[in-house]
Amino acid sequence: MKVDYQDKGAIATITITSTVFEFRKHNRVIDAVLFAANVKVVRSGLFLMKSVISGPSTEMLRAYKTVVREAAI
Repeated sequence: MKVDYQDKGAIATITITSTVFEFRKHNRVIDAVLFAANVKVVRSGLFLMKSVISGPSTEMLRAYKTVVREAAI
């Protein structure tokens, strides 16, 4: 699972990329982020899954902490 955080001023994005073998972990991380922060998620891909999470910087910092915590499990 690869996590990339990009801060672009008022709006920030987190891109999470993983393979089909990490399907359950990928979905668990995305679900935890949606519960923790008020953000927007766009998912794509089948064998190489990619999710782009975007929102205000303050919410994205909360989301990034959640992503790191859930990905470590």
